[in-house]
Amino acid sequence: MPSDFSVRALVILLLFSISVLIFHRYDGLQITLPLLSKNENFGFGSLSNNNVISNVVEQDGVPSVTCQLMEPSGYNYCGLSIELGENPKIGRDLSVFNAIELNIDIQAPTENTRVRFSFRNFNASYSDPDDFVSLKFNSIKYAPNSLNGSIKVPLNAFQVESWWLEEYTIGFDDAQLDLSNIPFVEIVTDDMKAVGTYVITVRNATLSGELISEQDLLKIILLVWLIVIILLITLQHNKLKTVSTTDPLTGLINRRGLEEWVSNNLPSFSIGAPLTMFYFDLDDFKKINDSFGHLVGDELLCRFSEKISSTIGSLPLSAHKYVFSRLSGDEFSLVLKGLNAQQIESLAKEIFHALKKRISLSSSTVNISLSLGIASSDQSASTFSSLMSRADSAMYYAKKSGKNQFKIFDENVSKDILFRKKVAEKVRTALKKNEFTLNFMPIYQASDLTIYGAEVLLRAGSESLKNIGPDIFIPIAEEFNIIKDIDLWVIENTFKLIDANRVYIQQNPLMFGINISSVELHNNYFPKEISKLLHKYKIPPEWIEMEITETSLIEADELSITVLNDIRNLGIRLSLDDFGTGYTAFNQLMRYPVACLKIDKSFVDDLTSTNESRKTMIKAILSIAKAYRLATVAEGIENIEQYKYVSERGCDMVQGYLFSKPLDWVSLTLLLAEPKEKRMALIQTNSTSHGSIRD
Repeated sequence: MPSDFSVRALVILLLFSISVLIFHRYDGLQITLPLLSKNENFGFGSLSNNNVISNVVEQDGVPSVTCQLMEPSGYNYCGLSIELGENPKIGRDLSVFNAIELNIDIQAPTENTRVRFSFRNFNASYSDPDDFVSLKFNSIKYAPNSLNGSIKVPLNAFQVESWWLEEYTIGFDDAQLDLSNIPFVEIVTDDMKAVGTYVITVRNATLSGELISEQDLLKIILLVWLIVIILLITLQHNKLKTVSTTDPLTGLINRRGLEEWVSNNLPSFSIGAPLTMFYFDLDDFKKINDSFGHLVGDELLCRFSEKISSTIGSLPLSAHKYVFSRLSGDEFSLVLKGLNAQQIESLAKEIFHALKKRISLSSSTVNISLSLGIASSDQSASTFSSLMSRADSAMYYAKKSGKNQFKIFDENVSKDILFRKKVAEKVRTALKKNEFTLNFMPIYQASDLTIYGAEVLLRAGSESLKNIGPDIFIPIAEEFNIIKDIDLWVIENTFKLIDANRVYIQQNPLMFGINISSVELHNNYFPKEISKLLHKYKIPPEWIEMEITETSLIEADELSITVLNDIRNLGIRLSLDDFGTGYTAFNQLMRYPVACLKIDKSFVDDLTSTNESRKTMIKAILSIAKAYRLATVAEGIENIEQYKYVSERGCDMVQGYLFSKPLDWVSLTLLLAEPKEKRMALIQTNSTSHGSIRD
């Protein structure tokens, strides 16, 4: 869209163009040259041959010449000369004029006596200053008395006299009308044939023309339009480029702008100072948004960017070029040129020191914790993407090591990157070769330990992934964008198993809980893919429950809510796994179409400790779930006391090693065949030998 400035400029230019054309059309750009004007200091003289006596008289600025023809023999002429220059070589350029208005009277002994009006042009190629006849005759002939007044003659009606062309043997190029150097003008009789008195009076001889022709004016206007449009397009392009490379919230450059800056400043392998990238990620930024709202979160991002900018500005870095950028969300990048190892570490420490102070917002003050990764360019990191990949990996390493710290890319980080790349490749190979297997973690009704369902767990059966569990290869699969393939593999193979054991499952109802990755929340095709598989294997959707982790909702947006609703509309139940770890505000639960909350194992583990806050949290979760009519599952039950505590406080379901470890399908069917009384008896027997957990 054009800017308001561009629209105003075009409107002004349009009005100006129309005004200039109207002004020109009404002779606003007209020029004139009166050949009789005293202001021009033109001189008047008479012209005649030997048979004629002539005399020039000027009265009130009107010149006239009186001629007396004494002998009619031969060619006789008489007239008036208007001298435009003192030197026959140097005249006036009249080519800018296009017409002349003439008002000439002639008194003669014969009727309809004609006069010849000539512009005499000097040109060195054919003119001799000592021979006035050699000056070109650009002439018209007419009978003035037949017109009764003025006549306006276009200058292109003048012609070069043919006798002159023949006399001086003029070539084609010089035989054309030429008014570029006129030293004088002649008004003479055309062949005086009768004896008597001839009087020529020149009342007006005014040249007229335009400073510029309408055609040329249109060309200039079009040229101005072209220049203005190019300027406006350039301005608009620069403005759009600025907008496209600027973060609208903080005013910092964005990722695109950073990439341009880095690409322009990366040194060659042999010359130039290296670039160092600081990659910031705010720890637990989701807490701020959930606790105070997105407006406060946005304000915090602005205050953070100002804090870092002021910290950098207060340091002696004037000799170093640098740029500070907001990449996305709560991720920022600072790139500097020419820092040495000591300066890099010193700057990192200074940044963390500056962030120790709480940041004041409009409604509160908050602490900021961040994970920082640092990497410098070299021959192995000579592009923007490779430099950012290193800094990102170092940041990931810092976050994995406990957050609120910085990590400089080194051999350990490099090994970690190589390890993750190898694992990613092994995962791809295992998927292609179908080397994964499914295990099932039973879920029990808390009241009577009836098996309600089973959580589907992925296990690697390949030798290459031996001793590499899902806790390792799943995050790597997400990082390398393999997780969608894993999700579909698990879903389809679960459906295949259900289809192969359909009769058994109908006789022994079982809910299958399938974990899905957070990336699927931004995949609007995911519900359609599930629908296709449901129809392909004819799976009743009420047999399936999809589990999403609470932390996956950190980046949840309207698309995520739409995806979840589309899954629920298929008839599939949704469960929120690891609840309590993602700091989701309880009032936000209404936004998510979930039917069940799974209490994270970390809360259950602390039930036997003196950590009262964990017990309070479990009670709060159970209370909120009841208020929202959500089912609850306590994960990680490993002893009788934990089971009794959650079941007595209304938890609907339990799972954990107290009851069973993950099983293959055959083992699960054997477990299903056991009478539930056996499990209840085991619980009752064990409960007599253990104490209880008190609130």
